[in-house]
Amino acid sequence: MKFLQRLLSKPAPPRVLAIRLFGPGNFDIEVSPLSTKSLDAFWKATSNEWTRKDEERHLYQRQSDAALVSDTEHRLPNAIRVEIAGKTIGHLSHNDALRLHRRICELGYDRIHSICLANLVGRPGFWDVTLDFNPNLADTKPASSEAGS
Repeated sequence: MKFLQRLLSKPAPPRVLAIRLFGPGNFDIEVSPLSTKSLDAFWKATSNEWTRKDEERHLYQRQSDAALVSDTEHRLPNAIRVEIAGKTIGHLSHNDALRLHRRICELGYDRIHSICLANLVGRPGFWDVTLDFNPNLADTKPASSEAGS
């Protein structure tokens, strides 16, 4: 009877960590680029908000919000994609994604869909994106446990 109840019961919805992540201001977490096309379009749409990078004639820089989203559909279960302006621009490196995924699981969450600050440097066709957040999630509260579990 318990087998049938488990079989017919709806699975619990995943617990998603959806908060704003803050960091020390280092921008030391690199994004593995997927495509420059999305960043080129973002640059074109917001070009008046960019500034020239110090002492670099052809490089521009800007800080923007980036979304960290668990990418479990087509990649490894611990993969985390990075989105800017709703477009996927890359993924966290394997080591950073694994470390963040383990910490999320320790806190009782299944997935992440959070916002952090990104630093973009480059020019059309060439971009370097780094993120500013603490992968240890020191100030994050654990997921609330359901009553009866």
